[in-house]
Amino acid sequence: METSFNTMTRIVAGKRFFGDDCDVNDVEKANEFKIILKELVVLAGINNRGDFLPFVRWFDFDNLEKNLKRMGKRTDAFLQELINEHRNGKHSANTMIGHLLTLQRSQPEQYTDEIIKGLSLVINYFCKYDFSFYSWK
Repeated sequence: METSFNTMTRIVAGKRFFGDDCDVNDVEKANEFKIILKELVVLAGINNRGDFLPFVRWFDFDNLEKNLKRMGKRTDAFLQELINEHRNGKHSANTMIGHLLTLQRSQPEQYTDEIIKGLSLVINYFCKYDFSFYSWK
């Protein structure tokens, strides 16, 4: 699973986020990214009572809305930092983010930072947690 996840993160961002052979400067970011993905999976699996009884959203008993907003801001900041690193030339342009930033220059309304962040998150999220289905023996 680590190999497939590293392959996808290198395609998307040009970095390795798993294993002991990460760049020393990226270990903190790698740990943060792992924590973000784990928390997103946990939050995605929680049943929201407010979906079934809308008036319950006013009370937010489980702090679900608060946690979702916090994780949204944290994820957005992390992915924006990756985009800014590519924009400032700290990474090669031969990554998904690099190619999307190139397209953004010619079609800024189609390739916004939000679109790039969303694609990056979806690809890494599904790679991290869906490859376990393919490892059946």
